[in-house]
Amino acid sequence: MVGSSPLLVLAFSVACIFGQLFELAQAQNGTQPATDPAEVRALNTIFQKWGISARLNQWNISGEPCSGAAIDSTSFDDKNYNPFIKCDCTANSNSTCHITQLYVSFFSSCFVSHAILA
Repeated sequence: MVGSSPLLVLAFSVACIFGQLFELAQAQNGTQPATDPAEVRALNTIFQKWGISARLNQWNISGEPCSGAAIDSTSFDDKNYNPFIKCDCTANSNSTCHITQLYVSFFSSCFVSHAILA
């Protein structure tokens, strides 16, 4: 800024920094998106009928399934997660999650069957 005083430049810089900090604080205080309740019921029913469950340290099937690895950068192809879901949480202005992928692998002594719904 040609001809601007250093004080004006400093004030503008401080205002920008506080604006960014305010936006960051609002983003962290926002509520987390929730999985569509009908999809939670359907997923729980399927898992109950199949007699399977997710490990607690991977994602939360009983409360909010679209959490943890279901919404982070974990690859859907990561076979350490079985069963596994991935979610899209952009519906309703980022307030609703939908389960978009389901992976379940069943192993027995007679056969191997893979069920992948995408």
